[in-house]
Amino acid sequence: MQQMLDLENRGGGPLRKSNLLKLLSIIFAFALIAAACGSDDDDSGSSSDSSVLGEEEAPAEEAPAEEEAPAEEAPAEEEAPAEEEAAGTADDSLNGDGAELWESIVDGGAVAADESLEPILVTLINIEGTPVGSFPEIREGMEAAVETVNNTMGGMMGRPVELDSCVHGLDPNEAVACANGVADAQPQLHIQGIDFFNPVLWPTLTGAGLAIMQTVPIFIEDFNTPGIISTEGGCVSSFPSAMQYSVETLNADKFVIIYSDTGPGLVCYQDTQERMIQQLTDDGAIAQEDWIGVSDVSGDPSDNDAVVQQVLEFVDGSDNAWVYFGIQASDCNEILSSLSSNGYTGGIVASGSCRDDSVLNNPASAGVHFGSACCIPDRPDLWDPYTAKYYDWRNASIDSYGPTVPKSAFMEVGHDVLIAGVIHMTRFVEAGGDIDNDPAGFSNFLATANNLNRPGEAIPLDCTTNSSEFVSVCQKSQGYYVWSGPGGQFEYGPLADELLDATDLILRAAEGNPRPAAE
Repeated sequence: MQQMLDLENRGGGPLRKSNLLKLLSIIFAFALIAAACGSDDDDSGSSSDSSVLGEEEAPAEEAPAEEEAPAEEAPAEEEAPAEEEAAGTADDSLNGDGAELWESIVDGGAVAADESLEPILVTLINIEGTPVGSFPEIREGMEAAVETVNNTMGGMMGRPVELDSCVHGLDPNEAVACANGVADAQPQLHIQGIDFFNPVLWPTLTGAGLAIMQTVPIFIEDFNTPGIISTEGGCVSSFPSAMQYSVETLNADKFVIIYSDTGPGLVCYQDTQERMIQQLTDDGAIAQEDWIGVSDVSGDPSDNDAVVQQVLEFVDGSDNAWVYFGIQASDCNEILSSLSSNGYTGGIVASGSCRDDSVLNNPASAGVHFGSACCIPDRPDLWDPYTAKYYDWRNASIDSYGPTVPKSAFMEVGHDVLIAGVIHMTRFVEAGGDIDNDPAGFSNFLATANNLNRPGEAIPLDCTTNSSEFVSVCQKSQGYYVWSGPGGQFEYGPLADELLDATDLILRAAEGNPRPAAE
């Protein structure tokens, strides 16, 4: 993949024509894989209420002053205990360092940033407006977060947060120009959106000495480039945990992995699925002859019958067959229907990218186990208080902003990565760091965190356990939940409310089945 994307000048110059042709040939494929490897966190099911942003209710709702109870009728000892209310729902020891800070800020009431202070500059590079892939929801999620931070959270320690977005299309030279502009701007924090040109941009961005967080890691270069931190897992959290869940938790005696037959799809399959299942094979968890990978042509239903036939032939005679879908939702839906109509009776595990309305309304979806990095989807009644409170607050934040594109998992990711950046920059400063002049120090602050809060997630991240192959990615956990079928709801599966942490499997694979050296 690296050769396909190399720049003639790694610091930022025109692509060789041969490389450009190769790059453009995989752009469409990458757009499909971005959906398959993307966020699994679109689990919001809470209603929106602007009051959770700290904004006051309309005066008409207030009780008249003369009707208030006299002080003597409401002795202090009978009031709701202030200490208990102040304690809130967040607990750094449970939710990660930064959760209590977020809650203390939002519970303090709406406070505007001080516009007279020097702003905190956050930059974003994002691909938009192309027919084969456009992700404005990442940018709009970040814009919503900035608006909320500046209007209700007092900015970052009083300083307004300024978002400078560089949006480009399919022209690699535009992407390089964005990277050069960000390097020149020297922001306090750069957040990389979804971008088809990441592998050629990282040398410029990391070479500029910036503090960098990313949204959706998909390319190998997104996984293993030092100086980048991702609180989002992408393929790294979705796929290794799925291999472990299917083999060790569900005890599959025959296991089929359906993956996208595209350039990036093949890379993601080989790096985060095939190597992981091979490690489990070497560990004795499943026999070599009991699993197989089957490729699917993304967006093309003409090969569905052949895919299903391979599955049925392989699992014939099995007592506990399972199939894993690591593909986009439209392909999931088609193959799901085809498997059902052809008599497949085994189980199915699917990445969160398969979870959309078309799939959930398919009668064949009943009993499918879906992955999610946060919690059981659309069941706030089963969420812990911190998660429920954050999701209500985030929904209100996005709704108050008024997005121009449909709300999605990617919009929520953009929002939450920006909030994570603000919260952890604040913690860095409170710990004595200089956010204006020490980007390497802030990057190291994140990379050495073993109890890092990812806003909205109850389980903290440990960035100190990142393997050398996935040095950039801190999110390595997934939960798996069972869909009851159209019109139904998600229920707990064998793991109940626990997340499956694939860290140990990833570390074992780095030793036993290392990534092949780049040619």
